[in-house]
Amino acid sequence: MSKSGIWRRLAYALGLAALLLVSRASAPPALAHASLVGAQPGDGNLLPESPATLKLDFNEPVLPLIVRLVGPNGAVVTPKVKAENNTLTITPPALGRGTHVLSYRVTSADGHPIGGALTFSVGAESATPEAGAVETDPAVGAAIWSARILIYLGLFVGVGGAAFIALLARARPLPGRAERWIGAAMIAGLLATAMSVGLQGLDALAQPLGQLVQPDIWQSGAATSYGWSAAAAALAQLLGLAALALRSRVGARLCATAALACVGLVVSTSGHAATVEPQIWSRAAVFLHAVSIAFWVGSLVPLLVIVREGSRGNGELAAFSRIIPVPLAVLIATGTYLAYIELDRPDALWTTSYGEVLSGKLALVLVLLAFAAANRYFLVPRLYARASAAPRRLARAIAAESALVLAILFTVATWRFTPPPRALIAAEATTIHFHDRKAMAEIDLEPVRARGAEVAIEVLDGKLHPLAAKEVTISLSNPDAGIENMRRDAVSLGTTRWRIDDLRIPVAGRWKMKVDILVDDFNKVTLEDDVLLPRTP
Repeated sequence: MSKSGIWRRLAYALGLAALLLVSRASAPPALAHASLVGAQPGDGNLLPESPATLKLDFNEPVLPLIVRLVGPNGAVVTPKVKAENNTLTITPPALGRGTHVLSYRVTSADGHPIGGALTFSVGAESATPEAGAVETDPAVGAAIWSARILIYLGLFVGVGGAAFIALLARARPLPGRAERWIGAAMIAGLLATAMSVGLQGLDALAQPLGQLVQPDIWQSGAATSYGWSAAAAALAQLLGLAALALRSRVGARLCATAALACVGLVVSTSGHAATVEPQIWSRAAVFLHAVSIAFWVGSLVPLLVIVREGSRGNGELAAFSRIIPVPLAVLIATGTYLAYIELDRPDALWTTSYGEVLSGKLALVLVLLAFAAANRYFLVPRLYARASAAPRRLARAIAAESALVLAILFTVATWRFTPPPRALIAAEATTIHFHDRKAMAEIDLEPVRARGAEVAIEVLDGKLHPLAAKEVTISLSNPDAGIENMRRDAVSLGTTRWRIDDLRIPVAGRWKMKVDILVDDFNKVTLEDDVLLPRTP
């Protein structure tokens, strides 16, 4: 097949997949990896009486998995929960006097479950009851990581290898057992894909590995957005196996091209980056990134055996060398874009778990690109010139590339457990409550990417009636960090509400906060306390 024919088929398949991406782009906005941004009552609040409802506000729509109320005596109640947009409304029974714990676990738009707990008291505080862990079993986490690696091998080594054979191989079968190994990668990936649905259910419901046989575990895993990803992964590998099995060149090429498109759909239907707004761009970038990886990585095993065998000519190597600059350019461009939308600031590369994984991946990719450049510009020309040692050296270089690819896949699999920094911004949203007999101030501090934090302030009198103030000022200091008093005047939004934009908090930690409320020319109320604040660069 001509080079133009290969690209026509790839463009056709990718165009069909793009239609699916566009159809999903009209879905409700999502930030991926949900974070709790507000609660009513707030964590640590003291209520005069049992609340009629409790509310949890997230930065994106979520699906409730586990919601429990633990009373002062340790009794556990499962209340009614209603999910609407980004809010969970919880209807508890009548709550007794003392401190209660609200424990929750939800799944977000990217398919990843997150959980937490907050405390509040009714009437008076008491000893905080033990809520019990609602966390992923470490054995389940290890199984998820292992399954993900096998799925990656099936998609990138298996499907990518089948695509190389169908689109570029001049003769079948390939030397040695290359096609068997490629098929085995897809079979192992298929088994891991099926198992991963149950593991997703265990993670969602925070159940131990021994509960994998329970039907509701599998139903919960399939009900998350990961269910669509698993279906796309299974289809991609089945199409890849069909491409290997078919002896019709046309049928094999069609199946292989469709399998590549499905690889793109696997990662663009769930995951951190796929749900960043505008989704049409983030999903398209993830889709093209995955397809480019599959085409490049899948070519390594076939090229290795072809170069080692040496007697069948260099047609496949020449075709690959002509085509590969395009996927590499797409890979670099989309990778740069995805890193930009996931990181909220440059230092997140070394100050967050997600950034550390990304830094490790980038280091390995740079070495991999160096090998690829050396192959194309030094070793391949020597092979064409029939230098005696060229085949052996090129085979070693391709083997080294393959080892680097495995290291990258092992590294990337850990992203399943590390939220991106842009999600951590939402997680750091803070509500502060100041209250004395004269006045009350409710302060909501919400970090905004690259713009510090937006601060909303509501002022009421000591009896929780509207307080018409002339001025509201916030002062912050952090003596331990050597930061003296920072003063910001709030802007009135009418009645009791005030606002401060672009509040920069240079370091996270415990700060002294003072709120000055000027009631009139002769009366001023000052509220102050130590508060924990996030960094808002």
